[in-house]
Amino acid sequence: MDRRTLLAAAAAIPLAGCSGGDGEPASPKPPRTPARSPSARPSGPPDFKALARGLDGRVILPGDADYGRAARLYNTRFDSLRPAAVAYVKHAGDVAEALAFARTSGVTPAIRSGGHSYAGYSSGDGRLIVDVSGLARIEASGDTATVGAGARLGDVYEALAARGRTIPAGSCPTVGIAGLTLGGGHGVVSRAYGLTCDSLTGATIVTADGRTLDVSADEHDDLFWALRGGGNGNFGVVTELRFRTHPASAIVSCWMTWDWSRADRLLRTWQLWGPRQPDEIWSALHLGGEPGAAPSASVLVFSLGSEAGVHAAVDRLADQAGGPGPASSVNIRSIPYIQAMREAAGCARTGREQCHLGGSLPGQNARGVLGRDTYAARSDFFDRPLDDRAVGALLDRAADRGADRMVQLTALGGAVNEVAADATAFVHRGSGVLAQYIASWEAGRSGAAARRWLAGVHGAMRGAASGAAYQNYTDADLGAGWREAYFGVAAGRLGEVKRKYDPQRLFDYPQAV
Repeated sequence: MDRRTLLAAAAAIPLAGCSGGDGEPASPKPPRTPARSPSARPSGPPDFKALARGLDGRVILPGDADYGRAARLYNTRFDSLRPAAVAYVKHAGDVAEALAFARTSGVTPAIRSGGHSYAGYSSGDGRLIVDVSGLARIEASGDTATVGAGARLGDVYEALAARGRTIPAGSCPTVGIAGLTLGGGHGVVSRAYGLTCDSLTGATIVTADGRTLDVSADEHDDLFWALRGGGNGNFGVVTELRFRTHPASAIVSCWMTWDWSRADRLLRTWQLWGPRQPDEIWSALHLGGEPGAAPSASVLVFSLGSEAGVHAAVDRLADQAGGPGPASSVNIRSIPYIQAMREAAGCARTGREQCHLGGSLPGQNARGVLGRDTYAARSDFFDRPLDDRAVGALLDRAADRGADRMVQLTALGGAVNEVAADATAFVHRGSGVLAQYIASWEAGRSGAAARRWLAGVHGAMRGAASGAAYQNYTDADLGAGWREAYFGVAAGRLGEVKRKYDPQRLFDYPQAV
């Protein structure tokens, strides 16, 4: 969920997302033999015009009319980054050509799907962005789906829902399916269906040496293991993902708000209640508010079960959180799955085309009305309930009116924790709660107050948190401990896979394995 999702507690629509792209990609072509030898050394400035001539896709350079828009990520924090070129690839052959160019010219590639990297790692000064937004075809049959790596999450939901199917994923419709999946992928039905990567059955990837590989449990199983949780920008450019899909059953949603005076009791109660519900019930506790505004406390529930079951569950929460009727508002209803996902995306009142970023580039839509955002975030996993000190520290930070701040605590357990910790590169299988701390500010401002708040709340929880961090909430401030925080016991094995498939470290950035 993005920052606007978290701040929508008082809105008629309980969630609001970001946006996504649509469009028909070109038909895939077989990879061409790279035009340049992998062993060649750079002999002068990179000739990006030659790269453009070698691709079926489009290369946008500084000075081109579309460069400003093409260079941007979703988060306006990174608008100052100046990549050397943006290559919108049309098929795996284009990817191989772009990587051959990167090898021989000495330009470091950055892989971009939806452009939502919290640390801006899908761009960078002087880098060649390999953007897969044009690979957006979605095909579904029976209980399987094949999805292009550049497909936006909102479009994936729409296409699968038309067949009564879905995959477990998040709420932000602009997020690229590849980035979401390769880092794990948590969403509102994950307690029932697992992480996004848990439904991945195979993928196609172009590796650093230009090979196009199909990976699965039966082919290149070491790489398939690594891609499920450790695959973002580390081993190659994923062009296609294959999923096992699940029934898109009706959703029972519940939105409950409390007066801040009840926040202490609510937090203590919810942290025990949420992870212990039946697997079909997912919930999140939101604490925080806008600058100068009084803090709010709310709980969002999504369930694949019955409406009666949700009523009974939230009644128990309300009773335990302070007796009958402590919530100032309660809204429970049963809605079709796709309607729930549209509301989660903030697109309940727009058409499908409007639920995108506006523009004419791949991944955008000329009728799109959703905008970008400015924020920073950090994360924690909690393996045990918060004690008195931690409860007090968290509520004190959430009540700080000096920043636009939000704490989201998400219940884990269920199908997420039924997978063995070493089965995939996503090792966070024993925690009860995932916390995301988000601080926002106006575009163009320094965000100093918001950043101070973020550092303060993350630091205050050191004694209570497990020390792990969610790799999809990329955190550039983790310091030297980022490998252990993201990957734990999987870090060493990921390093072995990296040395096998990218020995020259063509894919490199500050937190590359």
